[in-house]
Amino acid sequence: MIDLILLAAGNSRRFRESGRGNKLLNPWKGRPMYRTVLERWKEASEGMLDGGAVYVVSREYEILEAAEQYGMIPVYSPESAQGISWSVRNGLCAARRQTPERTGRQADHYVFGVADQPMLTAATIRRFLEKVRASVYACLAWEGQTGNPVAFPEKAAEELLGLEGDSGGKKVLRCHLEECTMVSAARAEELKDIDTLEQLQEAEQEMQQNR
Repeated sequence: MIDLILLAAGNSRRFRESGRGNKLLNPWKGRPMYRTVLERWKEASEGMLDGGAVYVVSREYEILEAAEQYGMIPVYSPESAQGISWSVRNGLCAARRQTPERTGRQADHYVFGVADQPMLTAATIRRFLEKVRASVYACLAWEGQTGNPVAFPEKAAEELLGLEGDSGGKKVLRCHLEECTMVSAARAEELKDIDTLEQLQEAEQEMQQNR
């Protein structure tokens, strides 16, 4: 069983410097970026979780309400302003508490994805989830460079819960690379996340050129 934990609670500090607020609420192809990402994960994960659920961690009520509309489980995480470790911790705690209440057991794997990768396709997500089932650790990669999403086994939960400040799951993954399955993206662009307004504009241009 796989639980998905989508992280959508970052500060968007560099994006906010442009005066455009939270990057996830900004338009991507005419609609908020987070909606594109949530819908893509919903499409890709259907029938792939073996009873697991999708948890969406955010500080934005708009995102949490949308997650519920999509049949996902919203996780309010105001502490995420203090660093990504809080998003990881709150998402993982919610999954470890609610999935056993619903199914009677813990998930075998936890997949962490991020909500600022609008170029990540449903086909690649689905292929990644297929690999997760037969792996211990797994991450999406391009030419040896690790990216998101990342999958961890249940046995890594205590390490993830021990993260502090702005340290994310990659800190744990680096300790277990010998057990990690690298799953290649279809294109390098799929691994790109959006941190600035300029990156958002460049990504939209790339998508138009690749049509």
